[in-house]
Amino acid sequence: MKGRTKKEKVGVQDIAKVLKISASTVSRALNDHPRISKETKERVKQAASRLGYNPGVPELMNPEKAEVIAVLVPSLERSLYREIIAGINRHLNETGYRLFVVDTQGSKDAVTSFFKTYRKFGISGIIHIVSDRTISTDAYSIIKSDTLPFVTVCEPEEETELCTVLPDMFQGVDKIVNYLKSLDVKNITLLLEDENKPEDYHLASTFEMVLETSTNNNKGLSVYHFNKEDERFMKEVETLLRNNNNTQAFIVKDTFSALEVLALTNRLGIRVPEDLLLVAIGTDYKLEGLTANLSLLKLPGQQMGYEAAELIFEQLKNPGMEKKSAIIPVSFILKGSAIRMKKE
Repeated sequence: MKGRTKKEKVGVQDIAKVLKISASTVSRALNDHPRISKETKERVKQAASRLGYNPGVPELMNPEKAEVIAVLVPSLERSLYREIIAGINRHLNETGYRLFVVDTQGSKDAVTSFFKTYRKFGISGIIHIVSDRTISTDAYSIIKSDTLPFVTVCEPEEETELCTVLPDMFQGVDKIVNYLKSLDVKNITLLLEDENKPEDYHLASTFEMVLETSTNNNKGLSVYHFNKEDERFMKEVETLLRNNNNTQAFIVKDTFSALEVLALTNRLGIRVPEDLLLVAIGTDYKLEGLTANLSLLKLPGQQMGYEAAELIFEQLKNPGMEKKSAIIPVSFILKGSAIRMKKE
């Protein structure tokens, strides 16, 4: 074997190729994982020494033991995603594993690129927070062939045959619809962001399904998708409010966006909740001065993250386990923005 130059850094994938084993096995052997046999650990250490392997990130974070779970997140600005990461991290703190966050900025190319190169990081498992339901299942082919512990939070449209964590939208939506039905509300506007986002698609389809079963029709449901980062967002919402005089309930994805809508209704002379019921969809920001009266369909971000990490560790303990799904309940928190005296 020709000697390597100083510029050529040896990684776990190089050791794996020489020994004809997976990179994840090499990583665990180097980190003295209890699931790896003494014989394999010795073979890996000898090969590492022979090839001139030096630990890199994330091994340098803890030279004695660097078990790492990678989390692919579409954006670090979204509160829901930050809560999911917090839930994952809470579980990892209990187990001594490290968190490796990759901000893909919503790019499918960034996701597939990471799947192709993850081996060089010595990662023990991956949690993918899915932001685009149109992502091809082919993107997961490398992960499947490596049998790496893997969990999706939400899932693409195509079947992945991978473990997944989902919010149970039906429970919360059913509570909202039944409450609105008791007030004889027949016209609901659902304001979402992007129909290709799994959570938006599931919200819209769940509202349609619940309304269909509870009232025998869903003609009173209007669904709109607006880019909340676009400066025209509030102008489009204003146009919507002015042109939809029959709307009786307004349900808005994202708590801060709902607060902007609330401020807009005040400027337009639309009274909440007398003229319009307002419900936010998202996480609880706990900003008591601002959100105390804002009704909320609360998405269980931290619970979803914690359960995703739990599924990763089940796979680490039981390699080859069959696909398992965890469905986490959401809750409807009724506050002043949607409370109206019921008609007698």
